[in-house]
Amino acid sequence: MFVGGEFYYDTRWFGDKPTISTENMTFLNGGKACLFVISDFLLDRGVKKILLPSYLCPTIVTTLERGGLTCDYYQINLDFSIDLDDLAQKVIDYQAVYFINYFGFLHPLAVRNFLASLRQKGVIVVEDNAQAGFNNHNTGDFILNSLRKLAAYDGGYLITPYDVMPYVNKYQGRSNRRLPVIREYRERLAAYLYQGTGNHDELEQMYKLAEYYYESDLVVEGDLQERRQIEQLDWKGITQVRRENYLYMLSLISGISELSPVFPFLQEDNMPFGLPVYVSDVPRDWLFDELGNAGIGLTIHWDELLGDSRINGNRVAVNMASKILTLVIDQRTSHKQMDYLVQNLIDCLKNAKL
Repeated sequence: MFVGGEFYYDTRWFGDKPTISTENMTFLNGGKACLFVISDFLLDRGVKKILLPSYLCPTIVTTLERGGLTCDYYQINLDFSIDLDDLAQKVIDYQAVYFINYFGFLHPLAVRNFLASLRQKGVIVVEDNAQAGFNNHNTGDFILNSLRKLAAYDGGYLITPYDVMPYVNKYQGRSNRRLPVIREYRERLAAYLYQGTGNHDELEQMYKLAEYYYESDLVVEGDLQERRQIEQLDWKGITQVRRENYLYMLSLISGISELSPVFPFLQEDNMPFGLPVYVSDVPRDWLFDELGNAGIGLTIHWDELLGDSRINGNRVAVNMASKILTLVIDQRTSHKQMDYLVQNLIDCLKNAKL
């Protein structure tokens, strides 16, 4: 049995008409494209520095720096809350601040009110919903998401009251080398997993090539075919399944002392990205590898932080990145697969003690 891994095409979630309204959103190639547009906007307004959370994917830093911005960091606590005292002290010297709705969970109302107060003072607030998809509680001047993290399609939506089309248009006409590769990969991955056809090594090389193109090519325009498919996905159904799976996974791991959920309760209407846990008493990397050997593809958000000198000087962030592991609860995942995942977790932990 397999669990997790990359997304493949799944007709169960695809309808024949749009299921969401994106009328006031700008569709771009992905989250990275959104960041380039935001960077161009900030630089055009004379904003050259941005304040980021201490716990984040290093790709965000790389993209913003590539876009011409200088980055600094405010403190994120072990429970993924924002240290408001630290943020309030540091933001005095900044005209732009960036925050992340980690794993699809909103920050408390007091935090959102503080961020809203910064906007009133002229600070530009960027809200990262890459792990949250679409929600109805927008706080920032710019709100971005990244749909390839939630489904088998490329694209990101940017919400802002500002006119960003001049910054989008400067990237027009660039060839998207990734799309044909990742589309073939997603087709072949489903056949490999369910029918046993194809070659694993070829698939792996195809995926690496698609990721190389995504990282190296500065493509900003969104693809209309990808947009149409994203907007015809059953997002209400996907959200419901993810929420049900989250609660089921919580119940399965409730007696495992070595796993501590970061978010032990769902919020009222959020769509969870995954179920992050802190691993204790056994090496997280060893557990990750053992589960991988059993066909369970989990993710570490974000392992790359540990080796990045720009952000690995923060003791709390390093501690978080060293222990965190994201359990799979997305719309592809059945209860049987989650049972298999947790049984292997239990077996691995028992073997470690022996």
